[in-house]
Amino acid sequence: MTTTRPRHAAIALIAAGALALSACAADLPGGSAEQSDYPTRAIDLVLPFGAGGATDLAARAMAEALSTELGQPFNATNQTGAQQVTAVSNVVGSAGDGYTLLADGGGSSTVQSLLPDLPYAWDDRTFIARVASGAHAYAVGAGSGITTIEQLEEKAAADPSSFRVAWLSGTSTSDFATLQLLQAIGVDPAEVIRVPFSGSGDAMQAAAAGDVDLASGGTSAIASLYSSGDLVPLALTGADPNYPDLPLTAELGYPELDMTYWVGLSGPASLDDSVVETLAGTLEQLGEEGALDDSFQTLGMTVDIVTGEELDTRVHEEAQTFGELNALVS
Repeated sequence: MTTTRPRHAAIALIAAGALALSACAADLPGGSAEQSDYPTRAIDLVLPFGAGGATDLAARAMAEALSTELGQPFNATNQTGAQQVTAVSNVVGSAGDGYTLLADGGGSSTVQSLLPDLPYAWDDRTFIARVASGAHAYAVGAGSGITTIEQLEEKAAADPSSFRVAWLSGTSTSDFATLQLLQAIGVDPAEVIRVPFSGSGDAMQAAAAGDVDLASGGTSAIASLYSSGDLVPLALTGADPNYPDLPLTAELGYPELDMTYWVGLSGPASLDDSVVETLAGTLEQLGEEGALDDSFQTLGMTVDIVTGEELDTRVHEEAQTFGELNALVS
């Protein structure tokens, strides 16, 4: 015999089931209606580096592309000082709703693994995506008469205690590129003279003037001095479409000289999974479509989107490399 439930009882059961499903969805990462629609308002993007440099311009290009694709403004604000700790603190301590993000890179993440007394664990954040990377240039002044790494090696090895290298306080990928080169040519980095500068542009100016024997920095820092003939780039640590004629370290027999700098996106450790998926997926799509290529090529950077576990692995491997290099001078 078939029993027929009263209509109002059936409706009540359906409603209860719907409420249960809704509650389950709310408990899942990104399960709220608000997060599924992310973003619904402007996003604050903190830039922990100074305005006008290659990393700053790259971060702004990334922000503009995301804003266009997601339909909400990305308000980029430079917050400098305290070795980028202040800016990172503001982001890692923010809510995990995706409306405060960090334009990240080696200087604001892996380099910080070397800093004492950080107010946070350097990797206590969500690494969303690495968007692009740029090569470093090893350069000397035209007046030095040096045109190859081998000639530079001869000069440095002859008297390391008088060999002068540009130094950006030991908290820049440019410094680690310098340490890599000295190690590769058999010169003790602890013996050379490290001349302090505030940025790669000033360091390249000093190399052109003969005030230092070697400067390392992103390729954007060599542009005008190379064009004028005052600076001689000996090699690049990676390809740069703006300088197709310059030799690469790997081609010259130095594959270990592979230091690059990168720009990407991160947020607090509590960042909602659905926000991560939206941002990472959007950047991957933009990369596949080539929508970022022109902007980054102008800056001497190569678009190479890395996300998820692969990104986390690469970031921690970079921190280990920096630690090993830093031990050479500490």
